[in-house]
Amino acid sequence: MREFRGKLALIIGVIYVAFVAWSLYGAVMPVETYLFRMVHLGFIYALAFLVYPLSKKQDRWTRWLDLAFAILGVLAIAYALVDLDAFIRRSTLPDPPDLFFGLAAILLLIELSRRVVGNTFTFVLLGFLLYIFFGPLFPGPIAHKGYDIDRLVGHMFMTLEGIFGVPLSVSVSFVMLFVVYGVMMDAAGAGQFWMELSLALMGRSPASAGRGAVMTTALLGGPQASGVATTMSVTPIMWPILKKAGYTADMAAGLVAAGGIGAVISPPMMGAAAFLIMQFLRVSFWDVIVMVTMPTVLYYVGTFMMVEMEARKHNFAPPDSTGKTFVEVMRTRGYHLISIAVLVTLLVLGRSPEDAALWAIAAVIATSFLSKDRAEWLTPARIWDATIEGAKNMLPVAILLAAAGLIVGVFSLTGLGLKISNIIMSLSGGSTILALLLALLASFIIGLSLPITATYIMTVVMVAPALVKVGVPEHVAHLLAFYFAVLSEVSPPVGLSPSAAAAVTGGNPFGAMMQAWKYSLPAFLVPFFFAATTVGANLLIVGASWGGFIEATATAILALMFLAVGIIGFFRGALNWIERAILIVIACMMVLDPIDLSLMGLLPVAVALVVVARNYFLNRPTARTV
Repeated sequence: MREFRGKLALIIGVIYVAFVAWSLYGAVMPVETYLFRMVHLGFIYALAFLVYPLSKKQDRWTRWLDLAFAILGVLAIAYALVDLDAFIRRSTLPDPPDLFFGLAAILLLIELSRRVVGNTFTFVLLGFLLYIFFGPLFPGPIAHKGYDIDRLVGHMFMTLEGIFGVPLSVSVSFVMLFVVYGVMMDAAGAGQFWMELSLALMGRSPASAGRGAVMTTALLGGPQASGVATTMSVTPIMWPILKKAGYTADMAAGLVAAGGIGAVISPPMMGAAAFLIMQFLRVSFWDVIVMVTMPTVLYYVGTFMMVEMEARKHNFAPPDSTGKTFVEVMRTRGYHLISIAVLVTLLVLGRSPEDAALWAIAAVIATSFLSKDRAEWLTPARIWDATIEGAKNMLPVAILLAAAGLIVGVFSLTGLGLKISNIIMSLSGGSTILALLLALLASFIIGLSLPITATYIMTVVMVAPALVKVGVPEHVAHLLAFYFAVLSEVSPPVGLSPSAAAAVTGGNPFGAMMQAWKYSLPAFLVPFFFAATTVGANLLIVGASWGGFIEATATAILALMFLAVGIIGFFRGALNWIERAILIVIACMMVLDPIDLSLMGLLPVAVALVVVARNYFLNRPTARTV
């Protein structure tokens, strides 16, 4: 990013604040849909080309070219807004100026994608756009008649199906407010509170250091709603503690990354994909929070169990006392929970996410003055700085969501999602479990090159219709795609979070990636738990019965324990490969056959418990002789 000083820094700062203020205004006052989204995109063009240079060589010509791109992007939006009604009506037959500015807007967005999101995502984006023109050249199942430039511009730039579709709506309406809320919390010192709270709770056992790392990422991750941000916040704090306990650099980086990625599915904030679920399913944000709560708990349960078994296996050293008790932390910094309580309470009462976020931001500002450290008070000057920081954090997300709108537009224009859905249906033969495995494979492949939000968007439009056809409820299909997209972030051979953590610990990026994958392996079972059977669907709580929820939860927790013991190969002592294989197979079987009072429901669990109990009693410590 370019660094600005003096008057230029002030001008860019004002644009940043206006970028945020537009979303705040839309949360308070009703704004026409096209206008609201178009102005948001105008700010993206104005800021992104000035902030992210064309190349590392920032000479005078590069600066002038970036300025020209920014002006052209703003002019494209201004042109559309001059006579918006007539502009919208011409979407089926664009005029020459419509084509010029529409193509300019699309090409500029592709260039921003290259600069900010990365080459791989940009190539994927270009591939989808080329698919619009060359549809007849593709194989039969995914072929289409092909479309010309008029249809491309009309659909992508002049309707709510492309650039100005659901992803951009989520960007301006929801993600911006929650990003600002997270930045305000951080500016008020909430990050330090989560750190102190988790360290006070982690205890003094061999597993305490690992538990502390997972607990810290879980607590800090919810408000930050970013796996990489959480990982980079926690790693410098936890690495010395983990190192002293006995963790290698790769293990520590992988563990923190595995915990940090859970931030994206951790209520109450989560990532941008959660707001997309709300929009796609047309449910309240509170419903999304409720649905994702138990899968999030199970994600961390699985990670905790991996940490516990590994600590027993390696006999890690317990950490030193931190000096602060839970009561002391809550007494001195517990006020940071007030804003989260405000947010959750308003969502429970049925208020909109925008309204809840606004009041939560207000609560953060008000409670910041309870801190004894004046540097944490959110004075007007610090609010200004935090707002600019929030806008900086939001800009890459906004660019990704705007560009993702082009991909969604390709699916809606060509019917590609339905075509791929039919392919999945034919390959699965109507089998739910095969359809789920194909969904995992699709998400895994897509997630190799795309960020979580883009992975979710592409996966859900391709696999959700197929899953619904084999009997998976729609809300379950969307949560499944969301969960798989999140897990793709720690799946080798590409993993941004573990690679970033390895840079701090001094580990090998690929080694850290493999460790993160190991720690999160039990979590890969979780989507199958809530998607494979009607009993498992109770884990999403919506429409669940208490009996079904208890049965599904007990099944999931036991299966995660068996899987963790099988993967690590240790409970109270080492397990042989046959015992490990039995536990892993039974854990996977429990996905399709939840615990019940039938013979088939109890027999696998009984066999696994016998294996664990045998290990426990065979490895009891012998009594000392005097």
